[in-house]
Amino acid sequence: MIAVAEKYDTVREGAEFPPAVMPLVGVLRQLAELLETLCDADYVQKPVGVVPSSIGGHVRHNLDHIESLLNGLDFGSVDYDARRRGTDIERSRGAALDALRWLEFRLFATEWPAADQPLRLSVLLSSDGAPVEVETTLARELAFVLSHTIHHNALIGVMAKLLGAPLPDDFGYAPSTIAYQKASQCAR
Repeated sequence: MIAVAEKYDTVREGAEFPPAVMPLVGVLRQLAELLETLCDADYVQKPVGVVPSSIGGHVRHNLDHIESLLNGLDFGSVDYDARRRGTDIERSRGAALDALRWLEFRLFATEWPAADQPLRLSVLLSSDGAPVEVETTLARELAFVLSHTIHHNALIGVMAKLLGAPLPDDFGYAPSTIAYQKASQCAR
């Protein structure tokens, strides 16, 4: 894997990031590490066991959410439901790896506003209703995107295991679960 720092001069000197950015970058790097171990056929296979979608579909879904948040910063409004489905990221492991590197670059290159920066969030609460707009903050949405990405990585992890792929340590585990496991090991 080409490290993002080799491809993009990513981290601005003296840059400060909201608390969820570095953990999100770590989760994206884990995802890239897993994708490097898969073959192209496994990436697009569906169903995988009882999961009707492909690993590529979950990767695209993850990256769409991060991109929606980053794009929404310019407008002060985020809409995770306005996603592009069926893209190259879903169909091509190489395109997914390129997109992961690009999003890592964007996370590092963004001039982040204050964590309490207000945002408007448009969200579809039911399939037959109109979107609802709610107030939120940058910090809350970064926390959501991190949690959402971890959740989908857990699904990707199940699928990858069914396909016989090795998983990075703690892949798809919530930070609270990892902290609990570490505390349990120390207590023995």
